[in-house]
Amino acid sequence: MVYQINRFTAKLAFVVLLAIGMAFVPMAAYSADVDVYAEGAYTDTDLVIYLYADINAEPILSFGVKVDYPAGLTLTGATKNEAVWYFGDGTTNEPYMDPEDDGSGVVIIGGKLDTADPVAGVTGTRVLLGTVEFSHSNVTDFSGVTISYGRGDGTGDYKNFVGTDGAVKDGAGVGFAIEIRKNGDATGDGYVTSADMFKIRSDLGGAYTIWSDCNMDGYVTSADMFCVRGKL
Repeated sequence: MVYQINRFTAKLAFVVLLAIGMAFVPMAAYSADVDVYAEGAYTDTDLVIYLYADINAEPILSFGVKVDYPAGLTLTGATKNEAVWYFGDGTTNEPYMDPEDDGSGVVIIGGKLDTADPVAGVTGTRVLLGTVEFSHSNVTDFSGVTISYGRGDGTGDYKNFVGTDGAVKDGAGVGFAIEIRKNGDATGDGYVTSADMFKIRSDLGGAYTIWSDCNMDGYVTSADMFCVRGKL
């Protein structure tokens, strides 16, 4: 009987310690329902940013993302991914809300309402939300470029991310991250070296990343390896 009590006590103590330990694990260790992230690459004159989302829970029907940027950057273009985010049948679609710029931040709002399946929503990983492009003159510090909710701060009346079940993701359900590298720095080590050529070669045929697209033509091909070689 004493042995059984001791076993129970030991198990209870283990559960308590596990719960305490998990309380101190950083929130970043867990995936949000929607992880939004920006991947950017810059040259001496341009900065291009791709906005993606990993939708880890039920599909979503809408998103809203704002890219804030500092003085020194001039917005030259912004698009939402209308191949995924559309109102219509996917072929004949209704126009809606273009990206809006106020001089220090550009807002991209997207939604999906497929007339053949109105509650289908969007799901998956590396779902492209849109792109943003800037021009500049020899800017090298892009720490002032940040991403957040398209409207509000995630706690107000406006709802940016809404699931097919009607659940609002704004708040704890959405995470944001951004990484900007020098054009050609495919490995992300802060330098453009021959190692980036090998990284680009390994990326051929895989998921597109702006970091491996050295010539910024929208594709990752062997031409990008030669582009890196030209920078060495």
